[in-house]
Amino acid sequence: MIAVALLAYACGPRSGTPVASSGPAVARPAARLDRGVTSNVMIDTASGEVRFVIAVENASRKSVELDFPNGRTHDFVVYREDGTEVWRWSTGRLFTQGMQNVLLESRDSVRYTERWSVPAKGRYTLVAQLLSENYPVSQRVTFALK
Repeated sequence: MIAVALLAYACGPRSGTPVASSGPAVARPAARLDRGVTSNVMIDTASGEVRFVIAVENASRKSVELDFPNGRTHDFVVYREDGTEVWRWSTGRLFTQGMQNVLLESRDSVRYTERWSVPAKGRYTLVAQLLSENYPVSQRVTFALK
């Protein structure tokens, strides 16, 4: 399990840090995907900046391999209430062009965490995506900043 986590960390682009929920967080219930893979999207607004997490777990008894066409494993996009895109994590970033795979043994999980450090007050919708070719995930979560 540690090897998978290290592999996921080493292969994926990173700008965020591991999640440390220090206050109220908005969480979306896990969405069941086919073949035992589940995902969960969390938003932490307690620290003065906003942290987004998409966690993917292999809930099956068999190993699952997530296949990615390049180094971009995930993305987070924030929209205003009127549908205008405010922020996209991947904008302006470069990603490797090599395919990569992340192996999840039974009950293993992988988390992708990023920060949005220039939020303004208001109501937003987050679209969190796992960009796996064989287990794609796209979840929407509405949240407010006061």
